[in-house]
Amino acid sequence: MSEKPAGISAIEKLLVNFTIPAWLLDKNGNILFLNDSMKELFGDLAGQNAALVYGDGVPMDGALSALPGGEGFVEVLLADVPFRLAAVDVDLGGEGSYRVEYYEDISENRLLRENLLAELAKVREETNTAKRIQRSILPADGVYWEALAVNSLYLPADDLGGDFFDVLRVTEDEFLLYVADVSGHGIRASLLTVFMQERVRANAALASGGVNHLLGRLVNEFTALEIDGSIYVTMVVCLYDRGERTLSVANAGHNCAPLIVRDNGRSESVQVRGMPISVITEEDAFEEEIVIMKPGDRLLLYTDGIVEEMDTLTKKTFGPEGVRETAERLHAYDGKFLVHAIVEEAAKYSLLAAKDDRTIVAIDVLS
Repeated sequence: MSEKPAGISAIEKLLVNFTIPAWLLDKNGNILFLNDSMKELFGDLAGQNAALVYGDGVPMDGALSALPGGEGFVEVLLADVPFRLAAVDVDLGGEGSYRVEYYEDISENRLLRENLLAELAKVREETNTAKRIQRSILPADGVYWEALAVNSLYLPADDLGGDFFDVLRVTEDEFLLYVADVSGHGIRASLLTVFMQERVRANAALASGGVNHLLGRLVNEFTALEIDGSIYVTMVVCLYDRGERTLSVANAGHNCAPLIVRDNGRSESVQVRGMPISVITEEDAFEEEIVIMKPGDRLLLYTDGIVEEMDTLTKKTFGPEGVRETAERLHAYDGKFLVHAIVEEAAKYSLLAAKDDRTIVAIDVLS
C-alpha cells in the first residue's frame, strides 16, 4: 500500500479534531477521508463518491464560488436535518487539488428563524389591527351639524402615529375641535392616542365652562396612568359657539398655534400659553383666548410634522409662516384642496422621508 502524500495526511489530522462533520474529497468528488462526526451521520463512506449524499455533487473548480449559489456555502437537507455546507479548495501542487467540506447543523438556527418570522408576522398583524383601529377613531371629512365643514389629512411617519384630532358636539350650539400629538411613535403612542381621545369625549362637557377646564381634567386623567415622566401630549383645544360666533382656544404646549383665515384671505394666529399634558403639569396651567368667528372664516389646526419639514441644503424649515402663506394664497379654494396643498408645499422642503407624523385639519364656519 502506497504511503499517503504528506499534504493529505496533514489535512486528515486536522479534520480529526473537527467537532462538526467534515470530509476530504478529491477533484472528482470521491471521499478520501471522513472524521468521526461525519461517519456518525452517513457511516464510513470512504472510497465512495459524495454524490451518494448530496445528489449530483458540488463541482470542483478551485474556488468557493463552485458551490451552488456562489456564496461559499449552501443550505442542504441531509437525513432530514438542515445543514450549512461550506467548502475550502486546497491546491497541494504536485499532490493534486482537493476539497475540504464541513457541515454545520443549523436546525436550531432554522427553528429560531422560523419562530422569529412567526413572531414578526404576529406583530405585523397586530400592528395592522392597531393601525385600523387608530384610523377608525378619526372623524371623517364632511359637514357637521350644518355648522362646520371639516377637511383633514393624516399622514403618520410610521405605521402607527402619535397624532390625533376630533370634532365633537358638546351642546346644541357648541362644538369641540382639537388636534393633539403624543410624544414618540409606535404602539405606545398609538395606544395613548386612543386613550386620550376617549378621555376627551368623556369629559367634553367641561369645555362649556372653559376649554382650559377640560385640559385640566385631562392632566388628571393622564397622571393617573402613572407612566414614564418623559411621555407627554401636546394639544390645541377650541370650542366654537355657533350662537355667539366665538371660538375659545386653549393650548397645552402645542407649538403650532391655531391659524384663522378670514373670508377676505387675511389670517391671524391665536397665541395662547400652556404646558404639555404630562405628569409634572398642574391642572390650572392653561390660559384661554376668545376670538370672533364669522361665516366664511376658516380654522387651521395642524401638528409640527408639517412645520418642521426642512430644506436639507439651507436648513430652513417650512415653519408656521409657510402654512400661513399657503393658506392665504389659496384661501379661495375649498378645505380639501388646501390641506393637501399645504402638505405638498411642506414636503418640497425636504428630500428625505418625513420623520414625524403630519396632520392638518381645516374647519370652515358655515352660515
